[in-house]
Amino acid sequence: MDLMQTVGRPKAAASIYVAYTDTAGTTTAVPNGTRVVRLISTTDCFVEVTRTGTAAVANTGMYLPALTYEYVEAGDGFKVSAIRVATSGTIYVTPF
Repeated sequence: MDLMQTVGRPKAAASIYVAYTDTAGTTTAVPNGTRVVRLISTTDCFVEVTRTGTAAVANTGMYLPALTYEYVEAGDGFKVSAIRVATSGTIYVTPF
């Protein structure tokens, strides 16, 4: 893959994931040196990307359709939180 097709190289062995239900799941902090994260979820969900790890809330976070990549700016220590729209799932976070 040409590096121009993404925002750079993913950080090796640094991907994280968390399950979510009708209660938000929140990841651990992304590693230092992160500028952007790539998000993908197994089901439709609402997402929050914050330094404080604010829990995602249905209907107010960023809507992320299932199996759709989204790139989001996120610096050192940011956390990703997700909550389901209708079906529980898992969100995968890859730092760049």
